Amino acid sequence: MSFYRTPSPLEFSYIAADLPDYSPLVNQFFVVGEGDIEIGRLKSALQQATAANPGYQLQLRGHWGWRYWDDNGREPSVDEIHAPEWDSNTSLHAPCLGEPISVVSDPLCQITKIHAKNGLHLLFRTHHAITDGRGTVHLMNETFRILRGDPPLGSTSRSTEWDVAMSHQRPPRPVTEGGCLPVVKGTVQPDNKGYQWARFDWKGDKNKLAAKLIFSVSQIARNNFGEGKILIRIPADLRRYLPENEGLSVANCSGAIDMEIPADVKLNGIRSQIIKAMRQKEDLSPFLDNHKYAKWLPKSMFRQHPDSLRKLHQEQRYRMTGIISYMGEVNNDDFRCDTFTPTSQFGVPIPFENRPLFIAACSYNDVTNIIVGCPQAAATLDELRQFNTQLTQQLDAL
Repeated sequence: MSFYRTPSPLEFSYIAADLPDYSPLVNQFFVVGEGDIEIGRLKSALQQATAANPGYQLQLRGHWGWRYWDDNGREPSVDEIHAPEWDSNTSLHAPCLGEPISVVSDPLCQITKIHAKNGLHLLFRTHHAITDGRGTVHLMNETFRILRGDPPLGSTSRSTEWDVAMSHQRPPRPVTEGGCLPVVKGTVQPDNKGYQWARFDWKGDKNKLAAKLIFSVSQIARNNFGEGKILIRIPADLRRYLPENEGLSVANCSGAIDMEIPADVKLNGIRSQIIKAMRQKEDLSPFLDNHKYAKWLPKSMFRQHPDSLRKLHQEQRYRMTGIISYMGEVNNDDFRCDTFTPTSQFGVPIPFENRPLFIAACSYNDVTNIIVGCPQAAATLDELRQFNTQLTQQLDAL
């Protein structure tokens, strides 16, 4: 056993979310392109990538609060399927998403070659209990480095977000969660289960894009639902706190900036809020000392009861208004090899059914791909598409 670490409190909560037929907390990123990569070659590259980064090839062992990760997990898998009805613009007919991944017995890093209606889609799936979005993108980069004949960068760090947070002085929580407005005006069906998403390309000015998305969402929420509390969460990469000599960690290493958005705020005011929050290390504030007891709690305590979830949708008041995650500029050429030319890439929102909105965005060339997710209880897919039109118009006006 050459690689060992203890799951962080956040990772224990991700483990608890798994159901026998559904794993909601999985990072899922698509690379779309032309050409093909032979499945044996792709599997060999993925295996080399995980061997160079042992934090990916983990398996959960032990019992209760004594559980731990070691790197004797199963080798990563590569599969191939045909999905001729799926155009990848929405979750309708999307294959593989949400399929269960057992942290005890399954490979926790997977690639599926999907021959979709509009070309080849390479789906990278990693269980969120071992890595986050940035860690998943690193795995994608490593795989393509190997496919191009370059050596992988590798990583050996065991640091998680909990290690980072506990090693720094954390500011008090700047906000209080709860009682927040939704954004998408839709047909509420509180007994509906499941999640949906729709995406679009935007070719506007990418400058201040995170602030533009927050401002636009806040404006639409108040236009649709009147005055009320708007709280936006921005995922933040805590690797900036790691010492340089430690190298990259592929473990979960994400914090969050939570911002309450006043009704009279301007675009530059939101940008200033973000900068101030980063300087004050507010991305460390969600981690509380008592979270260390999470490993002893039963899984049911991490799951929202159906009655309380139904009440959120009926009353249309939520823990927070939404999550907005902007990955920044991504170089399409990072996902290129001699037999495959990438044309786009996008990540699928994590399906939090107790939060009314999740926006994920990334930019490449002159395009920003924006993908918007919401619970099926909060709106229909057509209503979600209509919201995307609203959002496009709001962004265009800035």
